Amino acid sequence: MGMNFTIDVIGVGAENALLPSGAAALARARRVAGSARLLASTALPEGVERIVLDGRLTERLAALPEGDLAVLASGDPLYYGVGGTLKRIMPAETQWRFHPAPTAFQELFARLGQDWSRARLFSLHGGRPLPFRAILRSPVAAIYGDAARPAPVIAAALVTAYPAAAGRRAAIGCDLGLPEERVWMGTLGELMRESAAARSLSVLALLPDPVPVTDVPDLPLGLPDEHYQHYRNMITHPEVRAVVLAKLRLPSEGVLWDLGAGSGSVGLEAAGLCPGLQVWAVEKDAGRLAQLRANLDREGLANVTVKEGIAGGLPENLPRPCRIFIGGGGRELLERGFAALAPGGRLVMTAVTVETVSLLGAFRPENRRELLSLNLARAEALGTGSCWKAENPIVIAVFEKCGECE
Repeated sequence: MGMNFTIDVIGVGAENALLPSGAAALARARRVAGSARLLASTALPEGVERIVLDGRLTERLAALPEGDLAVLASGDPLYYGVGGTLKRIMPAETQWRFHPAPTAFQELFARLGQDWSRARLFSLHGGRPLPFRAILRSPVAAIYGDAARPAPVIAAALVTAYPAAAGRRAAIGCDLGLPEERVWMGTLGELMRESAAARSLSVLALLPDPVPVTDVPDLPLGLPDEHYQHYRNMITHPEVRAVVLAKLRLPSEGVLWDLGAGSGSVGLEAAGLCPGLQVWAVEKDAGRLAQLRANLDREGLANVTVKEGIAGGLPENLPRPCRIFIGGGGRELLERGFAALAPGGRLVMTAVTVETVSLLGAFRPENRRELLSLNLARAEALGTGSCWKAENPIVIAVFEKCGECE
C-alpha cells in the first residue's frame, strides 16, 4: 500500500446502523474492505470496490495501491475489533478516522435496561484463559466468547472454577441486532444449560444482585499452600508471599521475573493482583515446571508466561524486567538478575539457609534497601491446650537499581 492514504474505520451497529460520520465516510468511499458478512449486509455506494478481508488481512492490505480506504467493523472497532489490528500492522504514517457504533455488550445492557457504569469487560477471543477470579469479583461484567466458547460454555466454566457462583444473576445475548436476536436471563447455573444460546455471536453478562454478592472468589493474595500444586512443602508460604508482594511494590504495568518459580505462587498472585503486569515465570526442574503450568491453568491468567530455565542462568529473549523475585538461589542468578533489572527497578529475594543469608548480606549493600527476617510461629494442639511451634526464619532482601548502576 502507498504511503499517502487515510483509512476510515466504520463501526456497523445493530440493524446495520451507522453514525452520521460513518455514513458520510462510507458515502464518499471508492474502496470498502470488511468481512463477507458486513459487505453483504451493509448498503454500499454504487460502483464501490469491495475487498473481502479474511485470514490474510496483512497481505491483502499491503497489496492495495495508494489511496484512501474504508473498512467496515462490527460495533466499536477499537474494542477487540479490527481497528486495533489495523493500527498494529499498518505503517506509522497512516492517517486514521474512527467512527464507532455501539458494541455487542452495550446492545445487551440496553436490552436489559442495565446500568453498566461499573462493568468490567473481558474477551476470551483467540483462546485466552478464563480469569474467573476477576470476572466473579466484578459487580457487573460482560464476557465475549467465540465459536469454541459461546456464552453457555463460559457460564459452565465459571461454575466449574467456583461452584458457589451457580446462583449468580446473569444474562446472555445472541445475534444482537439481527433478525434472530434473543436474550435469556437467569442464573449462571441455569444459563449454562441453555443450549439454544450456544452461538458464536453471544455475550454473557453478570448482573448485580438485589442483595450484594458476598460469596466471591478470594483475592489472589496469600492463598493457602494447598491451593497450589507444589513439591514437598517447597513453596513460598502465604505470610511470606504477602510480604514479598508488598516489598516488590508492584506497578500496574511492566515486566516481573519470577526466577526459580517453583509452584509459581508469587508470580501468579502478582499477575492476579495486577492484570496489566506481564509475569515471566522461570523454572528449570521438569516436575515443578509441570506443577507451575497446572497452577497457571487453574488460575486462568493471560498475563503469565512460563519459561524453562537453565541451571544458574536465564533463558534468552526475556523482556527487560522492572521487578524481579528470586525465591532462593545462588550468587550467579542474583548477579544476572540484578544486571538485567531496569533502572529504578526492584529485586526481592528470600533466603532460608545460612549460606544464602550470608550472600544477601554481602551483595551490593549500596543498592540494598531492606534486609529483614520473618519469624513465624503457629499454634498447635498440645494435650488439652495449644503451644507455639516456630518455623524456620525467612530472610527477605530488597534491592533497588539506580540509573548510575547500568
